[in-house]
Amino acid sequence: MKYILSTLFAVLVSMALVPGLQAGTRAVIEVEIEEEGNTEKYFEIITFDDERFRIDFVGEDKKVTEETPYIMTADGGDTWIMGDKPKDRFYCSEMQTEAFFQNLGDQVTHAVDFFNVKAETPTVKQVLEEPGPEIVGFKTTHVQLETNASAYAWFLFFKFEYSVKIVDDLWYTTDVEIHPVRKKWINALTQSGNSIIDRLFSNYVEKLPGPILKTESVMDITNIRKNSTKTQKQRTLVIAVEEVDAAELDKLFKLPECEIMDDDEIQEKGKALMSAGKLML
Repeated sequence: MKYILSTLFAVLVSMALVPGLQAGTRAVIEVEIEEEGNTEKYFEIITFDDERFRIDFVGEDKKVTEETPYIMTADGGDTWIMGDKPKDRFYCSEMQTEAFFQNLGDQVTHAVDFFNVKAETPTVKQVLEEPGPEIVGFKTTHVQLETNASAYAWFLFFKFEYSVKIVDDLWYTTDVEIHPVRKKWINALTQSGNSIIDRLFSNYVEKLPGPILKTESVMDITNIRKNSTKTQKQRTLVIAVEEVDAAELDKLFKLPECEIMDDDEIQEKGKALMSAGKLML
């Protein structure tokens, strides 16, 4: 659940804006994750027009190079290309949006069945709603959502039981439209085939009428048997928005020549980036 929720936040933030420009738009998102005294910071550079959408995952220098992993769609979000270049080999793979999230749901269902996990459906409630500050020139509304969930399993006569509490402070805007790619992605998120995932995402997104520009999240994961809690904090913020001309867009969205990943490589790369709290399909 921890990594699934981190991925959801990235989805909601990174697919935020449709300013209605004739060419395209580039947005820079700062992501900071703090856990057990360690802090990781990275940036996502989002470039898009009406039908095309690309996310580059860059370091603190915010530079995009040939080594930078990315995902992109050139057909309105029906399919996604994942690109990565480890060890001087450029890999890529094209995936159907719905099929990816159904695969994610199947993996979760398989893990739950294999370990005989008993899980309660997560609950999401709104705690606060108030006017927020302007962010990159857009008026915002601040809401606070609280998500609670619990699960347990028996293994070798030991009961493993965990509870999760997540408090999200979110700042969304209604000054701009939600990007159509985001709508398609969110729809796929809520139809993974796993009832827990589908209900969680459905309950979450229905409380957000506009694109999110900033999030601050605190997640507490408690081991009931050991009476110990681990806390993770995550902050995301849109820090810049600018126009991109048509020539640069066409160059950026040119389909790559690359070695095709096999299914195992796709799952390995996707899980690694998702477990780091990054959005990667």
